[in-house]
Amino acid sequence: MFRGTYEHTIDSKGRASLPAQFRSILPKDNERLVITNYIPAHLWAFTFDDWIRLEQKIASLPLNDPDTREFKRFFVAGAHDVAVDKLGRILIPPRLRDYAQLNKDITFAGSVTHIEVWSKENWQPAFRASESNFENTAKKLADLGF
Repeated sequence: MFRGTYEHTIDSKGRASLPAQFRSILPKDNERLVITNYIPAHLWAFTFDDWIRLEQKIASLPLNDPDTREFKRFFVAGAHDVAVDKLGRILIPPRLRDYAQLNKDITFAGSVTHIEVWSKENWQPAFRASESNFENTAKKLADLGF
């Protein structure tokens, strides 16, 4: 499971070191991630095996539903496979870097089943918003039996 928050940098070619704590979770025979868009302006990264399971669920959604089509258009069509190189780095494609506004300082945030990748500038207000609403969110989750 992915947990914790780590600040890193991304170089001009789009390479960023994946936190060692996250690399240790990846299967040794398949050290790659699938990275895609998410809102607002950040990325989600999944292990390849978890992405395949997610795609299978997505494949079961009704083809003629407009929400399904929009979801696939944004989330699935935006996805890219990225390998972890021998130095523990991933190469984030230019289109995804542009979407998430990843320029220099970035934040990797564990989110149990996946990794969130944020520009440092966007992460800070998103985290503060989550912090300020945490009590209400925790209550809603408690009401759902969490």
